[in-house]
Amino acid sequence: MSTFSEQIVELVHSGHALLHVSTREEARAVQQCRMVAAALGADFSTWNALDTRDPLQLLDVVSAARGPSVTVLLDFHAALLDVRVTRRIRTLASSPAAQRVLVLVGALLEIPPELREEFRTVRLPLPDRGELSELLNMISEVSLDAQTTHRAVNAACGLTAEQARRAFNRALGVDGRMNARAVQCIIREKTAMLASDVGLESVDVSEGLDAMGGLQGYKAWLKERAQAFEPGAAAYGLTPPKGVLLVGVQGCGKSMSARCAAALLEVPLLRLDLPMVLGTSASTAEENLTRAIAATEAVAPVALWIDEIEKGFAGTSPGQGSDTRASRLLGAMSTWLQERKASVFVIATANDVSRIPPELLRRGRFDELFFVDLPDCPERQDILRLHLQRRGQDLPSADLLNLARDCAEYSGAELEQVVIGGLHRALAHKRALTVPDLKRVAQDMVPLARTYEEQIKGLREWARHRTRPAGRENAVVELFKRAPAVA
Repeated sequence: MSTFSEQIVELVHSGHALLHVSTREEARAVQQCRMVAAALGADFSTWNALDTRDPLQLLDVVSAARGPSVTVLLDFHAALLDVRVTRRIRTLASSPAAQRVLVLVGALLEIPPELREEFRTVRLPLPDRGELSELLNMISEVSLDAQTTHRAVNAACGLTAEQARRAFNRALGVDGRMNARAVQCIIREKTAMLASDVGLESVDVSEGLDAMGGLQGYKAWLKERAQAFEPGAAAYGLTPPKGVLLVGVQGCGKSMSARCAAALLEVPLLRLDLPMVLGTSASTAEENLTRAIAATEAVAPVALWIDEIEKGFAGTSPGQGSDTRASRLLGAMSTWLQERKASVFVIATANDVSRIPPELLRRGRFDELFFVDLPDCPERQDILRLHLQRRGQDLPSADLLNLARDCAEYSGAELEQVVIGGLHRALAHKRALTVPDLKRVAQDMVPLARTYEEQIKGLREWARHRTRPAGRENAVVELFKRAPAVA
């Protein structure tokens, strides 16, 4: 038996006669319940909307059974609106010793209030590597070696059984066998399925920390914490780090920080589209979030990037009014961030600190809270040099220093646009890139720091005693020497 079916058997032995299996995988749920019935020595049957018996007739049959039974009910949500059905179910539940077990299967099943105390809800987990391996071997017409099976199964982790079946079938259709091309096909299929189904996007992590200019404090911290992912960390009583929350000015490298973290940890990177997951009806938002979390944990070890996390939970911060649904979702996310056991390193980013719920700032949700400010002069040099080198360009150190000084208060994204704009200007004149080209573009650009000067000053003041600087430590001292405090 699987761990899940063993859990159901334990619940039945402890007196639970009414169970709700929360899942969209009906076939797997029925199969697991069949295993439960075999372990209990009980009769097994299923009911769905096409059954010739109506729900009351079915419950009469279950009540009349003399021995133990396990009955799986599909499409039963409409029947629960009938008060006669709920009364008959309560009567069945009043004699748990008879082991007449009803199992309702459905992801968005609403249990009537009068039955909620009687039902025990359990979630059917996504198929583990063992189940996926068995599925692959069933589909493949030839035996697969252990290494090929391992790669294919790892590629399919995070999918439901039916999704994995479709991915395996499509992959095997590429060359008729499971090879490197087939594994890449599984990865592409999974990427598309997760993006459309649970709002998870696979992100390229080919660039390491060297691809990110500045943020020396964050880089040093990340290199130290990355060692906790190594096997020897267990000897120190350490568990894998939980993650980091990055707040700060737009365009200063928070998104790049997520990619670099995953590259350093040598794990895949998934991006969670919170507006897509939560921007649905109240009845589905919680289910979508739960499924996205389950899919992420199934892929572990993995890095999860949650961009602009404050927007996903708007309406939960003090002074923003009361949004019950958003508060409930925030509670579910906060609980998972605090208690998750899987090796999921979360990189959350936020721009508007006024909208960050206090629950997310509490220690234990994340290992550290960093403030990402506008780059100082040495960091601007570093960023400009990186963007020039990526495009096959180079400047003498003295010219680079002068250009960095001319670009005071420019964000990393704006510095990239200075380089791109300079190259466009050089191309228009059909000549090599020159320093005047770059300076002209920089002079014409109005940086965000000037447009939103007051907001950025307020952001810096908020971060001063609440966060750790992501850049150079002494840069913070220099910052507050030249930036007056906001009243």
